[in-house]
Amino acid sequence: MAATAGAFNVPLKCTPEETKHFVEPAMKEAESSNFAGALEVVNDGLNAHPASEGLLFLRSYFCYKIADSISSELSTLPRPIQPLGEGVLMVDGAMTNQMLGRFQEIVKVLGDAEEAINEILQVNPRNNEVTAFRSYIDSKLQKLGRESENMRMTFTNTPNIAGNFCVGCRKNISFDTQTVVFRKTSSTQLEVWHLPCFKQLGNKN
Repeated sequence: MAATAGAFNVPLKCTPEETKHFVEPAMKEAESSNFAGALEVVNDGLNAHPASEGLLFLRSYFCYKIADSISSELSTLPRPIQPLGEGVLMVDGAMTNQMLGRFQEIVKVLGDAEEAINEILQVNPRNNEVTAFRSYIDSKLQKLGRESENMRMTFTNTPNIAGNFCVGCRKNISFDTQTVVFRKTSSTQLEVWHLPCFKQLGNKN
């Protein structure tokens, strides 16, 4: 318990009953990195003890750890939008959609964490450690919001400029499922290619 309680220098305010029935089982789950299981135990505890500051803090902390795990998982994936140089941008539509969906999962879980923190602060508004944790989560939410908005804008605006047909094969493009390449041809114009068609172009040159 000390590891979690000390993670943000916040002492857990729990009764012996809450500690025995909810905090200790939740920590056993957390020790094996099963933060979703730990959160489920804590939520059960909050159903029985909705005003417990310690359980509310653990709820916010485990929500944060779930969000952090998803974020770490995303960082290991190839980037769905990659500049290739010379005005060329490759976009993996399926992966971009998947990543935007995962971003929404992170935002939701962090929002749950923030909600739990706000409940603590309603009871104890001068808890500086919890206030600092809320500021940290707020900064994470803002960063995620910027990243997902930039990705969404690139994903939705670029096809509007380039059109819906591949320059190479003249067939329709499914931006949601296919990997495509955008190539800038002037200051205001873009070409769009299916990735295999663009590779064939490179082989011809």
